[in-house]
Amino acid sequence: MQPASLLARDGLDDDLRCLIGVATTTWQGDWPGLTAWVDAAQQQPIERDSVCETLLQCVLFCGFPRVITAFEHFCQAWPSDTPPTGGDLPAEQRAAAGSELFGAIYGRNDAAVRAMLKNYHAELHDFVLEAAYGRILTRPGLTAKQREVIAVAVLAAQGQKRQFAGHARGAMNFGATRDELHEALVTAFPAAPTEVAAWLALVRPPA
Repeated sequence: MQPASLLARDGLDDDLRCLIGVATTTWQGDWPGLTAWVDAAQQQPIERDSVCETLLQCVLFCGFPRVITAFEHFCQAWPSDTPPTGGDLPAEQRAAAGSELFGAIYGRNDAAVRAMLKNYHAELHDFVLEAAYGRILTRPGLTAKQREVIAVAVLAAQGQKRQFAGHARGAMNFGATRDELHEALVTAFPAAPTEVAAWLALVRPPA
């Protein structure tokens, strides 16, 4: 389904739908699809920096190789005279902000998730808190709600049920509605209504 058909739907901010399209096509390695969503974003219009922020967030969910290729296609479709830089919190604020965001997403499960990560590997725990949350997800270029709804769509596209459920609750903690999550899933699975229904069934009230 082309971006125009999805953007004609109600239930989700068009800018956010474009960012979800960018993120999910990055995960899929669908470069023509990514270019179509970048073109749609320019027509909204949406800030170019918002797409950059989405791709930086995709490093956490899609890995460096896909994101580097995604940036290549993005920059071809939407060139910039000056490469962007910066935009994150001051270094001295990142640890506290990342820990606070982690707690806000996981709610009453906060301590249990941290313990799980430490049990897997102490370095994994530290990387998630310091790099993923402290440096990337706290960047003010997108709201916490936008970032969580994007995460929900990408995690569903990846088939990550446990993490999907946690971030779906996190999205709702930041004000996302069930209808918005439904539309995020429609954007991730535009031709698969049964997939959308199955993933939506995993959404539980915020913790």
